[in-house]
This record gives sequence, structure tokens and C-alpha cells, in this order.
Amino acid sequence: MVLSVKIKNNSKAIEKRFKRLEKKFPKLIDKGILQGGFQLLDIIRTKTQKGIDFRDRKFAPYSDSYLEKLQREGKRTNVDLFDTGRMLGALTPSPRSVKKSGKNKITVGFSNSQMIQRALFNQVLNEPKREFFGFNDRTEKIISKQFNRFIKQEIEKTL
Repeated sequence: MVLSVKIKNNSKAIEKRFKRLEKKFPKLIDKGILQGGFQLLDIIRTKTQKGIDFRDRKFAPYSDSYLEKLQREGKRTNVDLFDTGRMLGALTPSPRSVKKSGKNKITVGFSNSQMIQRALFNQVLNEPKREFFGFNDRTEKIISKQFNRFIKQEIEKTL
């Protein structure tokens, strides 16, 4: 007595899908990292508008003389680094603000040199400092989680 077994499988189709994924993977990583940069930019803008620094602490209050100036001009007096809107306006989700700067790296920055100077003044030179441009561990985890979710979704689409 002899038995003959013929097994059919779809290994060629699976191999083809994995090769397609292998070709797409570097582009997916770059796209996910850029999305993370845009998300970081949005988090920085949102926190700054709420008057908190990147460590989730309230900004130091404005001086009394500056508060009087703002009131005379009819501007908002909450500490949100918003005077004319140009500095935060220069933090736009664009190729000038979020750029690929190396393998698996992006750079987030201002798109206008004048606004770089204003940000430097607020972040480093002014006393008290209002450090708005940066991120903490919590923000990093949020962006990392979103990145992983994006990659997982894209892999599932391909397979």
C-alpha cells in the first residue's frame, strides 16, 4: 500500500508580497518619521498656545510693564508667546519646517530666520526663559506610539 500526498500552497504569492513589502519599507519608515515631525510641530504649537512649556509647566508670567503694554494695545495677556502671530506662524507643517536630516532622522525648525531669532530669545536669552521648543519623554512616547500604529497599518495594507 502506497500513499501519495500532494500539498498545494501559496508560498509564491506570499514571497511576492514580502518582496513588495521589502521594497516599500524604507519609504514607509521615512513617511512615518516625517509624520512624527509634523505631530511634534503640532504638539509644540498646541502647548505654547496653552501657555505651557515642553515639560508641561506653565510659562513664567509676563512682567507688569509688558502686561500694561499688551492691555493698552488690546492684546491678550495670557502667556502664550503670541504677539503678532508671526513666530508661531513660522512653525508650519511644511517641507521648510520639517526636513529629513539623516537616516531615520528629521529636523523640526522655523522657516523664517527672523523668527528663529525670536524663538532663541524666548527659549534661551530672555529672563525668565520660556522653553517651548522641545519635547519630553511623554511626547516622545505619544509620537512613537503613533509611528508604530502607522507602520502596522501600512504593513497590513501591503500583506
